[in-house]
Amino acid sequence: MRADKVRLIFILLVLFVSVTFMLYPPAPSAKGFWGHLFGNIRLGLDIKGGSRLDYVMVGKQPTPNLSNQVVTVLRRRLDDANFTEAIVSAVGNNGIRVEIPGIDNPKKAEKIIGQKAQLYFAQVLDQVRSSVKPAPKIGFSYSGAEWLQSKKSTDVWYLVNKHIKVGAGSLQLSGNHVTNARASVDTQSGGWKIDLTFDSKGATIFFNITNALVGKQLAIVMDNYVLSAPVVRTAIQGGSAEITGNFTYDQAQELSALIRSGNLPVSLNLSEEQTLGPTLGSDVIRRSLIVGLIGVLLVIIYMLIYYMGAMGVVAVIALFYNAFFVFGMLALTHGILTLPGIAGIILTVGTTIDGNVIIFERVKEEMRTGKTMRASISAGFNKSLAVIIDANITTLITAFVLYYFGTGSIKGFAVTMTIGILGTIFTSLVVSRYILELMAPLIKNKYATISKQPESIKGSENR
Repeated sequence: MRADKVRLIFILLVLFVSVTFMLYPPAPSAKGFWGHLFGNIRLGLDIKGGSRLDYVMVGKQPTPNLSNQVVTVLRRRLDDANFTEAIVSAVGNNGIRVEIPGIDNPKKAEKIIGQKAQLYFAQVLDQVRSSVKPAPKIGFSYSGAEWLQSKKSTDVWYLVNKHIKVGAGSLQLSGNHVTNARASVDTQSGGWKIDLTFDSKGATIFFNITNALVGKQLAIVMDNYVLSAPVVRTAIQGGSAEITGNFTYDQAQELSALIRSGNLPVSLNLSEEQTLGPTLGSDVIRRSLIVGLIGVLLVIIYMLIYYMGAMGVVAVIALFYNAFFVFGMLALTHGILTLPGIAGIILTVGTTIDGNVIIFERVKEEMRTGKTMRASISAGFNKSLAVIIDANITTLITAFVLYYFGTGSIKGFAVTMTIGILGTIFTSLVVSRYILELMAPLIKNKYATISKQPESIKGSENR
């Protein structure tokens, strides 16, 4: 397959994926063309607002150190759930305030943070269907067992015991041994699942438990609800497990974030909930967006004037292509867009133009040597490759450092900048090249020299 056809396939595939995630699933509150096009991009507290939840810590004597610990856990929990722009702060002696962008339903916000996330594994001794909690069972084998409700079905109850019988003794396995939890696609039953990874001690305990419960159910319990109770088919080695249950994407993300972020040291009682409007006034937002659009428009006009003809058009097309890529990836990753994030996107406008300028100037240098247009384009892109990669890799390293060490708005800025830089590399080296080669027959090499008949010197005849 020719290289230009391969480039076209990748260009169309990336564009299709970007537009698909921008439009699907349709945003329920979207209105008009622009509302449907950008409806799946979540906006931050400064642009759209969100929800504010005020909590009171109970269970331990409040101290500044305890408050900081709770704030840290909640901050990590929200970051893991992709709410990088959320604000968590201590209020007074025993209060915690959480402001989450992009959620206008406080109940949904409460699901993310209002749990202690105490996870453990338990042996299933019995299972019944009942609209009320079953009566306790009496007997030696039921010592320490309790009835817990299924998280998925309110009329399903499991009799579980966290002291799992293994040989002559018993073992316990809590969420403290879980080193990682992440959402992934359940290819067997559909929907999403949560993959768990244990530390070395937890892996050994998990193997002994599953070895003792082959053919029996093992419940995965969190906050006194049974998330899943799969049948153990074989002893599981390697320290990995999964929570299945046909979860939606949001459910799997929230659950994995709760497990991964660790247990809260105290219980949080909700004292007040409130829906917030934008922290910035609508006039400030409108002016900021107008200024950003004016800046982009001036860049476009400059490129069209400076590179009159095909190169200017290619630069503008690459710019819009990169914009669709950035917004599509934000919709795909459920990123939150704030004004700092918009600044990161505008920054990528400059990097996209820089990349095209480097390439176009190199192409013009090749044209001055008398090469054909196609040969100049090929040589120009090949010789610009190392410069483009080096320049953008250094920026990516900076973005990764900001994301790793930063929180809140810094993380949001780093995310949009990272996506924009990746888009810049692709549009500069693939999209621009394909379009420029497509338009090569229309471009005249004004630097080509006009061939002339060589002058000759004739000697004079002696007469």
